[in-house]
Amino acid sequence: MIISRFWKLFSGKLTRWIKAREARDPEAVYESAITDRIGRYQQLKSAAAGVIYMRSKLERELKSKIAEMKEVDEEAGQAADMNEDQCALILLQRKHVLESDCERLREELSQLTSEAEDAKKNLVSFKGEIEKLKLEKVQMVARLRNAQARVRIQRALEQLAYDDDDVRALEEVRESIQRTLAQAGANHEIADSELGEKLEAIRRRNAEAKAQAELADLKARRRPPLAPMDIFTAAANAVANGEIKHAS
Repeated sequence: MIISRFWKLFSGKLTRWIKAREARDPEAVYESAITDRIGRYQQLKSAAAGVIYMRSKLERELKSKIAEMKEVDEEAGQAADMNEDQCALILLQRKHVLESDCERLREELSQLTSEAEDAKKNLVSFKGEIEKLKLEKVQMVARLRNAQARVRIQRALEQLAYDDDDVRALEEVRESIQRTLAQAGANHEIADSELGEKLEAIRRRNAEAKAQAELADLKARRRPPLAPMDIFTAAANAVANGEIKHAS
């Protein structure tokens, strides 16, 4: 009674220890499960190979019995043709035995063929399960690693949040950087504004000069053409010389 209770207590503690170890190393649990299934797959493969071997053996035996039965049938016919009744009877009895053997072999061969097909299907299915388990192991272990990494990052961020000096220093640096960027942006905007005013003044002067030139051209086109100065000079000379008389 005491030994039984002690064994149950020890078994319970051992089970909890094993579960704790498995929780800390899930990859090892997957590896153990995969190894166990591979071992069972090898056993199933050996059994299937034995079934296939027996089927091949029965097929060869059936072919041999069928060939012998045909030969005995021919010999029985020849013995009957030769009136060797005793030999013919023996051969016919042998033929019946061979027919019975062939029937039995056909039944056994049909059963073994069915078992071999089932064994091959089970092998394919079992191998597929092993491959799925391997893929599941890779995916689950990768997800576990990512989750552990996120937990470590979260803990690091939480520890960083508790460090007020570092947080204040970081905020001051950020504020200083923002002020510097704002100052640089303001200087750039002021420079752009001054340059824009200069360009605007140049554009206005250029526009005014074009308007003045256009006005001068307009006036020139609308006034009558002036007589050349040579005409007035010649007339003055003629009057002076008496060539042209003043009107009375």
